[in-house]
Amino acid sequence: MIAIALILSMWINEAAAAGYQGAMAALKHVGERDAAELDSLLASPGPALAGNRRVTALLEDNREALALFKQAAQTVNDGNLFAPKREKLDPNSPPPNYEAHLKLFKLVLIDAKVNAVRGQRDAVENDLLATAGFMAQLSEQKSGILISELVRQLCLQKSYTILSDSIRGSSASPEYLDELAARLSRAASKQDFMWAAMLEETEMAKDRVRETMSPVTAEAERNKMPFLKRLLAERLQNQEYFAIIYERFEEGADERGQVFVKAFRANDPAIADDFVSKQLGAMQARREAVERRGLWGALKDAVQRGTEAKGRLADVALDSLTRGSIPMYSKLIARYHVASSQLGVLRTALAVKLYQRGRRRLPDRLSQLVPAFLPAVPQDPFNRFAPLSYVAAGRSYAIYSFGPDGMDGKGSAAVDCEAYASTPARNTGDILFVE
Repeated sequence: MIAIALILSMWINEAAAAGYQGAMAALKHVGERDAAELDSLLASPGPALAGNRRVTALLEDNREALALFKQAAQTVNDGNLFAPKREKLDPNSPPPNYEAHLKLFKLVLIDAKVNAVRGQRDAVENDLLATAGFMAQLSEQKSGILISELVRQLCLQKSYTILSDSIRGSSASPEYLDELAARLSRAASKQDFMWAAMLEETEMAKDRVRETMSPVTAEAERNKMPFLKRLLAERLQNQEYFAIIYERFEEGADERGQVFVKAFRANDPAIADDFVSKQLGAMQARREAVERRGLWGALKDAVQRGTEAKGRLADVALDSLTRGSIPMYSKLIARYHVASSQLGVLRTALAVKLYQRGRRRLPDRLSQLVPAFLPAVPQDPFNRFAPLSYVAAGRSYAIYSFGPDGMDGKGSAAVDCEAYASTPARNTGDILFVE
């Protein structure tokens, strides 16, 4: 039975991958220069889009591509949908390329806005279920995790308002609410996604160092050195020397990766920044200590050829190797939690809708949604990971996260998440659903 399930899963994913390939092949009139236009169109009000001849032609020309995208987005990703399964991490393997997927995703959202203006509820819901399915698939990807997560965040940012509008009021079909809740639940089930991304990036950094700092590359570098310096390096750069470099780099990378995970879990970039600063400072101090020994010290090391001598030479190489292998992951932390908060608010709003549909009233508190409609109330990473906030008055209510400014705005104003993504200083307001 397990073998049959695996074969079926592989077949379904192959069909979905073929569907996405077909959608990309059928995509028309959306070239490199048109990608920015899609963002501009997506920011336009629905009525303006519905009356825009360019939009009408664009959607009509891409009916086949959109249909294939929506069909492919229905499946569950076995982890290898957007990139082939790899037996081991390979830093030279290209990451998933989502450029065309994003164009199709934005076109589907534009289609949903136009369909909403025309009162075509079923078409709107079909469009938006595809967007939710695609985001769930991104969460389920097992390789190229970092780029998949960044694309998922962008998709949430682009679709949040449209998804919110689709569940507000009483026009949404019960089937849509149920299926949207299921797909967003899949997307949320991988909330440790960025942790896994940090560990994957750590392993690839270790592999890259083994490639860039090898006996072959070291020999090429030595050939560029002055005679005496080349002679000294030749006496020390043996198998033991490279083993020291790999061991020390990997130890530092593993420790750094765990600190990045801790920083993401705590929503605290300072944890990562402080650690990296101290780690690089210690490496620089060791390198400078070696350099202070001067030529005489280098000659002694070359004569002795001991482990300590090779370790000192390795310290010089490690400083530059490490500095060149640490992206500014701390810059991604708050943005990750903005996206996770958006997802949590949407799922909670859906749960309130389902509760309201079954009981003909609003819940008094969000804990009443558990466990029938939510396994747990989503946490607010901008409020010390307390449950999301909820305010109800009569038939109106607000569900919100404090947002990146960390202030309780009582759900009075929403932060512009798209503006925040490009300009972190524009962080005022809550991540909000109001009805």
